Amino acid sequence: MQNKAVLDYMYTILCHKDEDTAKHSSRVAAIAHTIGKKMRLYDDDMELLDEASRLHDIGKIRVDTNILNKPGKLTEEEFSEIKRHTLYGYSIVSQQDSAVANVVLSHHERYDGNGYPNGISGTNIPLSARIIAVADSLDAMASDRCYRKALPWAVCAKEIDKNAGKMYDPDVVHAFNCCAEEIKSILTC
Repeated sequence: MQNKAVLDYMYTILCHKDEDTAKHSSRVAAIAHTIGKKMRLYDDDMELLDEASRLHDIGKIRVDTNILNKPGKLTEEEFSEIKRHTLYGYSIVSQQDSAVANVVLSHHERYDGNGYPNGISGTNIPLSARIIAVADSLDAMASDRCYRKALPWAVCAKEIDKNAGKMYDPDVVHAFNCCAEEIKSILTC
């Protein structure tokens, strides 16, 4: 991993700037790690997954906190700004580690190609980004947000299953289902 100390420092900055995003990123990292272990990723791939999952939302430090914490529905312009966090994150991380930066950039891509920012699909999306997509969505659904309460586990798991092959890589969803109890315990810590 290139410049691990700098990547760690970036995560520390995120923790100081936005505690909620840092907690979310920590849970996403734990969930992604569990899925990666179940998928038997190589050590180098696990290291990439761990770093990228901690930093997947680093670009949100450049998004207006009034937009991030808005309790109501976002306007189209506000949602466009939120979506730019992947580009901001790529810009921040790419000078230190291009592999991590590419995962940060791609974590909102969808398996069917309808994601952002580049509309790539299937295995063109880095595997770590495909794993983070499931972990990120799960934590977002299972956590209280400024605009809604957390959804029950059963609803979250059903949503992940329902979107296998659409939003999510079916192999990642299979691994998620194989370690669902372990992941459930991460969310209740």
